[in-house]
Amino acid sequence: MYWEDIELGLRSDLGSYTFTEDEMIRFSRMWDPQPFHIDPEAAKSSFYGGIIASGWHVAAVWMKLMIAHGRKRAAEGIVSRGGVSPGFREMRWHQPTRPGMTLHYDSTTHEKVELKSRPEMGLIRSFNRGLDDAGKPVMSFIGQGFVQRRPK
Repeated sequence: MYWEDIELGLRSDLGSYTFTEDEMIRFSRMWDPQPFHIDPEAAKSSFYGGIIASGWHVAAVWMKLMIAHGRKRAAEGIVSRGGVSPGFREMRWHQPTRPGMTLHYDSTTHEKVELKSRPEMGLIRSFNRGLDDAGKPVMSFIGQGFVQRRPK
């Protein structure tokens, strides 16, 4: 699929993920060892009133599900000509992710940018979310990815 083939407003369901306390602690001990992520007792007296997942853990799950989604599409014969990202924008953690919460992830394409410096590539921006069971946002960000343009 070339940059020209990508439709704006296309929403992809990436799947769901349930966070467990043990896994949240394991991730945070390695990557974000703040007391409210790794120590249930210390977390009780924190701003959050209990242990929460690292926001980076919540975002890493999005990445895992996005890669799985891409592999599924490839198995269906939909070949992506992108993947490299120059970064993201507007990362937000709207509410804490607590043990036992299931987040539902999605991605919606919302902008296409022509690149004058690299005319063989285009940039796709997508709005990405993790929602709780009530449909309220827990995490969101705008992702960006370079995609090959159709050869002329």
